[in-house]
Amino acid sequence: MENRRSNAYTKKQLLHLAISFCFIFLFGAFCPTWGGITRLGVRAIGIFIGGIWLIANRFGMVIPSFIIMFAMLLTGYTDGTTIIQTTLGSPTVWQLIIIFVLLFALTESGADSVLARWMISRKALNGHPVLFTCVFMIAVTTLGALASALGAFLFSVAMVNSIAESVGYDDKSQWKKAMTTGALIASSVGGGILPFKGMAMMIYNLLAPGLLEAGVEIDQISYLVSAIVSGLFISVSLGLCLKPLFRVDFSKMKDADVASICAHGGTSFNKRQSVTFLIFLVGIAYSVVMIWLPKSMPGYDIINGIGQGFWFVLMLILMTLIHIDSEPLLNVERAMGKAINWGIVMCVCAFTAIGGMIANEELGIRNWLSMIMNHVFGNMPFPLFIVILVAATLLCTNVFSNTATAVIIGTVVGPFLIKYATTIGINPSCLIPAIVMSALCAFLTMAAGGSAPLYLGSDCMKDDPKWVWSYGLLIFPIVTITSSLAYILCAYLL
Repeated sequence: MENRRSNAYTKKQLLHLAISFCFIFLFGAFCPTWGGITRLGVRAIGIFIGGIWLIANRFGMVIPSFIIMFAMLLTGYTDGTTIIQTTLGSPTVWQLIIIFVLLFALTESGADSVLARWMISRKALNGHPVLFTCVFMIAVTTLGALASALGAFLFSVAMVNSIAESVGYDDKSQWKKAMTTGALIASSVGGGILPFKGMAMMIYNLLAPGLLEAGVEIDQISYLVSAIVSGLFISVSLGLCLKPLFRVDFSKMKDADVASICAHGGTSFNKRQSVTFLIFLVGIAYSVVMIWLPKSMPGYDIINGIGQGFWFVLMLILMTLIHIDSEPLLNVERAMGKAINWGIVMCVCAFTAIGGMIANEELGIRNWLSMIMNHVFGNMPFPLFIVILVAATLLCTNVFSNTATAVIIGTVVGPFLIKYATTIGINPSCLIPAIVMSALCAFLTMAAGGSAPLYLGSDCMKDDPKWVWSYGLLIFPIVTITSSLAYILCAYLL
């Protein structure tokens, strides 16, 4: 009986459920049309808002996604077969599922953690606490890219705790609070660097109709370069700002052998880790290689026809067939059960479906949104537009949730972003990370992102919530200024 009561809906949850259902099932029937939006368009808006409401209020991602797709069926806009074919049957979802398994293989081998420990255990960093901090943040960002933001954050917390215990920083120290906060941001932005991971794939699917209309394709190389530069700028700025802005005392770090502390656990790949990491690099290098391969080369059409998704499949096959010490590099069956985040997968499916409905020109929503965006941003200088985009996304992701924010910004601003970029001659692929990486910087509330509860509940943060709402807010200008500069530079140069 006690367990049953503990799992029961609270009054607040029931209220949120009622509000979301009103939007999903009633809004479209009773709300008047406006701005050239059709009745079906109003229903689409209601479904979209209701779905976002559920996700933002901690109802998970799977059930809200199912509700969104079911509600679409009730409008008569589409049928079940079409939804399945255009969502689960899309190359994006296929690629997303496979990359989950590849990343699992990398994490399970421990190669990602070894690489991070190697980066922060260089002897040259001893006696240079600011330099160490910069390299530490870069290492955490790298780990977030290769593994997961959550995994990278857990690794960084373990490292921070180990250093603090060795040199004498307690839980109340400014150093530990600032390092933990910086590590959270570094791991989060790292999660958005690779263009074929969850949040990036979600945004791509939402932008697909606008990209098709503009006659452009996502350039994964441009995305990757822009995201790497942004991640590097943010990581370094976090390291440089700890002393002047967060008022961190580095005196205890100057004489400490930090390299030896961070080296515990190993800094060299074993054979299994080396082979796994190499195969992973070959997998992500596909897009780069295809750019430089001459089309006249024998076998080019076959290689090009494989595509990124099935190239990842080939990497999985290799990991399964290659045995080291009588064990395969990857047990695919076990990995498929553990690695796939079905919440993200179903969220991509649901918002691809409702995003396509909203983007349908016949419903009038796109023209209405375009008119508003043009009125607000049409004559705005490009640099200012990027700064506002990043700042608005950062604000939203810390008020709602990172998933909800990504969907909202991707749906509302995304199509205008593509049109705006192509009009002024800017590569839109360089700007998509501005939405992805900013949305991932969620830390102010428990519901903001996957790592937020661990961050707010950590030993150094749980008893001092005022710190998060004072010093922690410095993250906003740091990320906004540094990442905006990165996106602007890449947009003009690429």
